[in-house]
Amino acid sequence: MTAFKAFLKNRTVQQLALFTLCQNLLWWLVGSTAATGHPLAWTVKGFLGGYGVLLAAGYFLILRRQFQSHIGPILVVAAATLGLLAAPHDHLLQLFAVLLCIFLVLACIPRLGLQSVYGLIVFSVLAGCGVPVILFFLRNHYLATQFLIALIPIIASYGNFFAPYYVHPQDWRWTLVPPIILILTILVLPLTWKTILAILLVSGYWFLNQHITQRYQLVTAGIGQLLIGFLILR
Repeated sequence: MTAFKAFLKNRTVQQLALFTLCQNLLWWLVGSTAATGHPLAWTVKGFLGGYGVLLAAGYFLILRRQFQSHIGPILVVAAATLGLLAAPHDHLLQLFAVLLCIFLVLACIPRLGLQSVYGLIVFSVLAGCGVPVILFFLRNHYLATQFLIALIPIIASYGNFFAPYYVHPQDWRWTLVPPIILILTILVLPLTWKTILAILLVSGYWFLNQHITQRYQLVTAGIGQLLIGFLILR
């Protein structure tokens, strides 16, 4: 019992739990955008929820350990199994579910060169689209234009918040590129007080991130991304 309490009080475990929660709330928020279809069965929700939890926890450990985690890839592989079970009769969705898992495992192999701008782009697209697309398609059996447009700033948000883990520019001015891209994608949406606040948050995060210690950057990124996602989608 004492060991269990110590485990729960561990800062890394607390941050992992909070980060995983933020990522899954964001995915289900995006996946419910413009949804008009039927509700999912509880078994599908269970498999998809487990997939999201293991996936987010896996790449939290992978990124936090700078692609040298041993547990992270195991969680990602377990997530892929649940992703296959979430859509047993749709092989295209199954492929979509395992793509990010395969990428994350391969990214841990330095010789493949996926810890780069190219890797960041692939990660952003797969992480931003993965669970939301599966969730939306299972509910509606099609992909709405409004939903696809909403994915653009979400994909850009992954490029912004996770860039430090893939790219290490020598010139600080290159760090302005991801937030500028995210702001431009937000401006594609109707201009409201929420989108203006989201833009201010993106700008503020870029400034504050320079002063946040490395151990808290990942969980701060998860919280910031969820807040911005809520502002632009609700």
